[in-house]
Amino acid sequence: MIHLLGYAGLIPFLLLPVVSLVWPLIAPAQAMLLFQFYSCLILGFMAGVLWPVLHQPKAATQQALAAVSFPVVSFLALALLPAYSVLIQAGLFLTLSFYEHFSGISQHYQRSYRQLRYQLTAVVVSCHLGYFYFYG
Repeated sequence: MIHLLGYAGLIPFLLLPVVSLVWPLIAPAQAMLLFQFYSCLILGFMAGVLWPVLHQPKAATQQALAAVSFPVVSFLALALLPAYSVLIQAGLFLTLSFYEHFSGISQHYQRSYRQLRYQLTAVVVSCHLGYFYFYG
């Protein structure tokens, strides 16, 4: 079920760029805004998954602050640099993945879940970069 939900979460990232071209009821600017908001939401969710791991006695305060910073920076990028927020969000998703790996947090995940997160991150980053390249 977790894999199914994870892959289902990719649907807006994959469809919003296409829908604005095919379906005239959604303007490209509106589709981009929905993409950016959804990106903020999912980045917050993915960073929030770190909390149970960080609640361990050995977890450092810096790790908790880092986890909170991802959705905050994403929101600020959307608010202050909307033209570049998709590119910044791509970097944040990638940085979150690297952070999980190099801090050792991902070692607390089951192997199948860790692989799922890497796969989902790869698709999400690719969607962001493609959206920026073609529409940005």
